[in-house]
Amino acid sequence: MLKAAARLFRDGAISIAYPDDCRICGASIQSWTDGVACANCWEDPSVTDLLSGQPLCDKCGAPVNRISPSLECGLCAGLPFGTARACGAYKGAIEASILFLKSQPFIHSRLYDLMKSVFAKYETALASDVIVPVPLHRSRLKERGFNQADIVARALGRISGLAVDYHRLERTKQTRRHRIGMDAKDRAKSVQGAFRVRQPDAVLGRSVLLCDDVMTSGSTISEAALSLIKAGAIRVNAFTIARALIRSDR
Repeated sequence: MLKAAARLFRDGAISIAYPDDCRICGASIQSWTDGVACANCWEDPSVTDLLSGQPLCDKCGAPVNRISPSLECGLCAGLPFGTARACGAYKGAIEASILFLKSQPFIHSRLYDLMKSVFAKYETALASDVIVPVPLHRSRLKERGFNQADIVARALGRISGLAVDYHRLERTKQTRRHRIGMDAKDRAKSVQGAFRVRQPDAVLGRSVLLCDDVMTSGSTISEAALSLIKAGAIRVNAFTIARALIRSDR
């Protein structure tokens, strides 16, 4: 009871001292736990699509047509990762939270709880030995000051109990910034040969859970997974906060 009262007092004090508006609808954010979007935008499925209650591709986690004879999208069969899952579509409160994460290394409580529930739901399919964040190229890391995938990995490590290996994967090629309008072929070409595994013996015979903020075409996750598999990893799964649902996205 005291903790609940303290939380209400804290939220009210923050709202008065540091007023902030929802980055989606402009309404006042009543609780700091909601991050940069208001509760209404988080809870309105027309604004924020959590991909819940709809069939997903068993492999890549993209929504599949309800009349499909199987839970496979048909476009990800050749990709080298095992299972990929995301907390929701790249829109609404999730998109706003990721854009915030790219400038501030912080995952707010609502997003953390969402990550926790999604991981618990797919824990068996995502079973791995170690978490590895998708790295930034050193020039982009210097520009930004941190890697947002590291922040995702740290939270996922707390949720899963798995160790996080921040330095196993290296991005050796500075790639073009991917845009939503790029097709899958362009994305795949831009990241080809972009990763290197440091001390491959550390992943030999192990299952790896890659993590990042957004998965779009799957090209970055696939190229990172391929480098780990070539180094001896027996399986690579993927967990991201968001999934950008575009026509060529698998």
